[in-house]
Amino acid sequence: MASSTVARKGNAILHNDEPSLEDALERGPLIEEVGEAIARCTPPQVFGVHGDWGLGKTSFLQQVQWYLTGECPQQPESVTKGMDDKGKAAEAPGDAPRQRGGVHCKEIRTIWFDAWRYQNEKAPVVALLHEMRTQLSWRSRAAGLVPRAAEVLTRGALLSMEGLTKQIGFQYSKFREANRDWESENLAAKLPSHTLREHLCEVIRQLLREGDEEDTRRLVVFIDDIDRCEPEAAYHLLEGLKIYLTLDNCVFVLGMNQKAIEEAITLRMKAGSSGDPTMRAAAYMEKLCQNVWRLPAVRQPERVLHELLAETVQDHEVRHRIKQGLEATGRQCLPPNPRRLKGMANLIGRLSPRLSQAAGSAMLFETQLLVIVAYIYQFHHDLYVRWEADPNLYDIIYEWCRGVDRDLDFLKRLQLPLQVVDEEPARTESTYPDPTEANVFWIQSLILHLGSAVDPEKFELYLHGVAT
Repeated sequence: MASSTVARKGNAILHNDEPSLEDALERGPLIEEVGEAIARCTPPQVFGVHGDWGLGKTSFLQQVQWYLTGECPQQPESVTKGMDDKGKAAEAPGDAPRQRGGVHCKEIRTIWFDAWRYQNEKAPVVALLHEMRTQLSWRSRAAGLVPRAAEVLTRGALLSMEGLTKQIGFQYSKFREANRDWESENLAAKLPSHTLREHLCEVIRQLLREGDEEDTRRLVVFIDDIDRCEPEAAYHLLEGLKIYLTLDNCVFVLGMNQKAIEEAITLRMKAGSSGDPTMRAAAYMEKLCQNVWRLPAVRQPERVLHELLAETVQDHEVRHRIKQGLEATGRQCLPPNPRRLKGMANLIGRLSPRLSQAAGSAMLFETQLLVIVAYIYQFHHDLYVRWEADPNLYDIIYEWCRGVDRDLDFLKRLQLPLQVVDEEPARTESTYPDPTEANVFWIQSLILHLGSAVDPEKFELYLHGVAT
């Protein structure tokens, strides 16, 4: 999860969805595993970090960036130098990471590229190169390259890189013509893309070098949100990586929903292609990116929600009763997705002041009612608006959770979500639902635990005006 900062709205404290350096999902070992693979691999390499939407890919990439360099320019207000003079992790203010930082700060420089921001560019790889040039220029100045020779070298390299981006972009055809005569005269077998790669590699090597020291550094480029790009833009960026940026001093790390990327490539390959485009898209990704780490879903979503409620619900007793109510079923009741859990924590925080002053078991019952309403409001809008109009719909929801289709035509029209079977399991899709799917009805087990003997009017306090 991106453990978030919080924003106040009246008396409520609401979580936002900004990425965070705090490892609130205990992914420290995975962060170190990916970081060490990046630091110790033999470039050129393209790594992938797969995660479904809402699992915290951006936060994870930034945490890996912090682990490697002790820096995260995307969050400058919450970052200090990663290592102190004795090589120990330095303290960082605010939502500081728990894992080590700056472990490879002497060997690695990093670049951050938000792919979706440049998806309307005609040549996305050119936008990437410009971003690399800009960030390397800034880091060279920040490094304080005092010697005149180093300054001249850096400026020359930056100018060379600017020229190369033009050659890769809209002037590529002219560059190809200029190289044709030279190659034929020298019996060269190299294509222009190979020549460009050699030039880029040398330029980056110059920019990574500090002073007269032997260059042993590598550049790590984090590319985030490529799965948010339009299919054509995503495909062109991947093609650019494959053709121009297989450089022996660069490692690229793609933050992506792999399924979405393969679907984008499939759409691009459908026109005029033979064979199954889906299989070809999968093979394309395998060739480009052979090492992919998959971010796990939240294993204990009820525990994560309880931690998030510490910010949105001020009353400790209410938080305790919600925790008790979710644990009472003995089964998972919530989606294993950090983003969705934060949204639900915000909503419960808005609803919690409406709880009556009941005590003991009555309070436990009330909080369970609140959680059910909040869940359906947050994740199943079509069901919620009908329930709000008629509180008696709870009886139909309960019977449906039991597997009784009391009003089959109505339920079909409503398109109720996929159930999580609670009774004797049959080997069906609903017995083993995909936990990343948005239409899994996780709250079913809590509804069954609560039972049918619920006065519909009990829900009215939470159903009406829930958005205010």
